[in-house]
Amino acid sequence: MTKVTSNYLFVSLFILLFGTAGGSAMTRKMAYGNDELGWSFFWCWLPACLALFLCQCLVFPKARSRLLFQLVFNGLMGFTLLFFLLSIILPVFWLSPMDMWSKVVLAAIFAAILLYNLVFGWQTVHRRWADLAAPAFEQTFKPKNGSVNWDHVVRKMKIQPEIILPGVPAKWTAAVWIVFIIGMIAGLVMKSSWPAFSAFSWSIPVMLVGACFNQFSGAFFAQALKVRAIEKDRHIVLPACG
Repeated sequence: MTKVTSNYLFVSLFILLFGTAGGSAMTRKMAYGNDELGWSFFWCWLPACLALFLCQCLVFPKARSRLLFQLVFNGLMGFTLLFFLLSIILPVFWLSPMDMWSKVVLAAIFAAILLYNLVFGWQTVHRRWADLAAPAFEQTFKPKNGSVNWDHVVRKMKIQPEIILPGVPAKWTAAVWIVFIIGMIAGLVMKSSWPAFSAFSWSIPVMLVGACFNQFSGAFFAQALKVRAIEKDRHIVLPACG
């Protein structure tokens, strides 16, 4: 895990603003030059991006010196990538002539996918902590200066993102993705005649892929909770890595 520097904040701000501007431009272009829709997306999405950046700024000072806040900061950086993806997907709510209930259902599906991936990353850490991470922590922990090789601890857990289809058995995954691809092709053809289907057929598969970023965030937040428990139990403060 690399040391947190101000460059991370600059990169995050650039990605968030670029995504917001790009989503606004994409909305305007796909709406055949409708400036009103483009600006509507921009001013609706910008406050959310700035709120995330503000959270990162608040955590940043302590993230440079403490492992706990370094992990929280890295989890928030995962949200930066997620927000960039959302800036590409969310224009569907401005462009598609779907009825309100269809948009509510689609938004609920998005939220469920994102939450499921966040929890999946969180639970991965908790499942593997006792048998894999805890022994690695004890091996690399140095009581004299209170430091630990956290990268070694994380490597032991072998945390890797994966595309998750909630409720779908692993053996059916390939078949489901074939159906998704066919649906995406059909969605292109039916864009004008059935806009709701077109929006669902494209946005859901893209969201499933992009939601992997939330697994990283969930894993970082779970690690931060473990660090907090260790610090409280041993009355120590673990320094940042890197």
